[in-house]
Amino acid sequence: MKRIFLAAATILLSGSMAFAQEQQPALHPKVLPMFGQVAKTDAQQKADEKFLTSCDKSFETRTEASNFFMERGWEYLNEGQVDTAVYRFNLAWLLNPDNYNTYWAFGLVENSKGNPKEAIGMFNRALKYQPNNSLLLSDMASAYLKQYATDKKKKNLKQASAFLDRSLKADQSNAFALSGLSQVYYHNKKYAEALTSFQRVQQDPKYAAVVPYYIAEIYYFQGKRDQLIQY
Repeated sequence: MKRIFLAAATILLSGSMAFAQEQQPALHPKVLPMFGQVAKTDAQQKADEKFLTSCDKSFETRTEASNFFMERGWEYLNEGQVDTAVYRFNLAWLLNPDNYNTYWAFGLVENSKGNPKEAIGMFNRALKYQPNNSLLLSDMASAYLKQYATDKKKKNLKQASAFLDRSLKADQSNAFALSGLSQVYYHNKKYAEALTSFQRVQQDPKYAAVVPYYIAEIYYFQGKRDQLIQY
């Protein structure tokens, strides 16, 4: 799976603040994960059959075709064309429902839109295929951190911590997991551990915007005014 800025953004923003969501008009099912998980009309089913038949003629296998549309989806997502990206992910899913990357992508999109519960559901689907994937586990943790930022329920923080432990067991150098662990320490008011953890990832450019905020907060809570002023 390609790592994209969106994946980094979800874990960086999950523990910081919740933004008010304006009421949005209903979206067409084709730009919702798994086509909105609603029953399709006869016309839509026929269109799907036509699409699949066309792909069968153009690709060696549906797995190959699914991977092709996944790649196009990542390209559109990196360009900020989220709806177009999700439609490509949907086509990839239609071609191969066992392509775990489709569920992973759906989860990233849902989490970035402020829908952590939906993201968790999608990540769970992906984890059935890749239970020990460090990056996927850290993305699941980011969804639980975002859910905790919304409801402040400790069970969500515990879930985030559990998935981060699994992620780091799979890959100790996973910077996404290290950043998430720093946030868990921070929310549990373990400021010394949080400071050490944040300082480990501070030099990573993906975290340049958010780590200083947490470090300054830690100095404030610790009453270290001199360090806070210097920082």
